[in-house]
Amino acid sequence: MNPLHLVPNDPQPQPVVLYVDDDASNRQAFQAAFRRQFVVRTATGLEEAWAWLGRGGIDVLITDQRMPGISGSELLALVRERYPQVKRMLMTGYADVQAVIDAVNRGGVSHYLSKPWDPAEVMQAVAKAHGDLRREREHVAFTEQLVESNRQLEFALRQRLLS
Repeated sequence: MNPLHLVPNDPQPQPVVLYVDDDASNRQAFQAAFRRQFVVRTATGLEEAWAWLGRGGIDVLITDQRMPGISGSELLALVRERYPQVKRMLMTGYADVQAVIDAVNRGGVSHYLSKPWDPAEVMQAVAKAHGDLRREREHVAFTEQLVESNRQLEFALRQRLLS
C-alpha cells in the first residue's frame, strides 16, 4: 500500500490515478496533463491494470470504453468485484448509451467522462472521488477504534464483576 495512505492526519496527499487506455498518445497526454495534480499510473489494458491494482495504493481508476480484448465497462465490473475500494470512472469518445448503462450497473462508476476530456472536469471528478475515499477510510478506522474500545470496556466490566 502507498505509505501516504497510512498516515492518519496527513494533509490531502495526491490521489493515485490509474488511467487505462490502449492508445499510447492518450496515455501520454493524460500523464502530461495531470502529473502535477495526481500520481498517474497508466496501463494499456486488463493485464497491466491488474498488475498496478495488485500492488495496491490505487485510489481512482479511469478507463477508456473501447479497447481490444475487454471493454472499459467489463474492466470496471471486474475491478468492482476484486478491488471495491477503488473509485471507478469511465471515459469514452463515443455516445454509447449501453456502455454507460453497463458501467453504472455492473461497474459501479462514480463518474462518466467524455473524450476529449475537460481537464477541470477530470480534476474535479478525481478530487471528489478521492475525498469520498478518504472519508470512507476514516469511517472504517473510526469504526475499528469503536469496536476495540468496546472490547476493552467489556473486558474491564467483566474483570470488575468477577472481583
